[in-house]
Amino acid sequence: MKLTKKILILLLTLSCISHGTGQQQQTKKMRALYIPNFKAANLSYIKQIVEKGAPLGINMLVIDIHKYGSRKFNAKKEVIDYLKNEGLYIVARVVCFQDGITKMPVADEDIEALRQLIASSAASGFDEVQLDYIRFSDGAAPYPLKKKYLFIESLLSDFKKIAQDNKIKLSADLFGRIVYNQNDYIGQKVEIFTPHVDAIYPMLYPSHYTGDRLRMSSPGETVKEGTLKGLKRTEGKIAVQPYIQAFPYNIQYAKVPLAEYVLLQIQAVEETEARGWVAWNPNGDYSSVFSALEKATKKD
Repeated sequence: MKLTKKILILLLTLSCISHGTGQQQQTKKMRALYIPNFKAANLSYIKQIVEKGAPLGINMLVIDIHKYGSRKFNAKKEVIDYLKNEGLYIVARVVCFQDGITKMPVADEDIEALRQLIASSAASGFDEVQLDYIRFSDGAAPYPLKKKYLFIESLLSDFKKIAQDNKIKLSADLFGRIVYNQNDYIGQKVEIFTPHVDAIYPMLYPSHYTGDRLRMSSPGETVKEGTLKGLKRTEGKIAVQPYIQAFPYNIQYAKVPLAEYVLLQIQAVEETEARGWVAWNPNGDYSSVFSALEKATKKD
């Protein structure tokens, strides 16, 4: 009887440990970097990024998989193989309509090319496809908002099926203002994207709130506010992972160096239920992010 009791206690203890480990895995934040196309094929650069970033918690890369103005898949197998071997979560960034849709109908060959990019990303080993610029042009597309919504939703539904058939996750980037706006003339709406994607990435760069000095001068609060807006509107149905700013544009309003500016955003996002964040630097220079994470690690 005593032996049975001891075994039961042991089993309950192991169960609690296992459950706790699972919770830790579920709450682990994704810390990601965006890799521009002209760096994406450079294996030595990728290795440097991973070797520097992995000890600081970088566990995800968002990689351009086609060149500007082209829809030809050009991700390098050696880069993908290396990243998978290192255990990183890798996301293929697909630019759907550079600068937005200006006229309809959209050519069938353009849509087919996007379908192929999703399928090629899955076949190459990516974990997720991230749709960027899936929107109408900012102020230059004279179509009723309802028509814009219907078209974007039809694309999302189509692309979701391709992603599911190819066993890959689908996500989308949204303008930073979309989490605030109920209806926006570029045709992006949180509630339209939510049923068709696994995650949204609102681009919450504080510098882009031009005309609002308070938001530009408070990077942490600005990013946190936008993240919470996105979380509220998605209602926990999908992940929210904002882009944060890792470039020096308009940071003078915050009166802190870039590394501190980045750290304030990181801390703000990681205080929320967001999946994590993606740092964006158009040149692929993440020295500010590494400095921020090193500082955060020392504080911890």
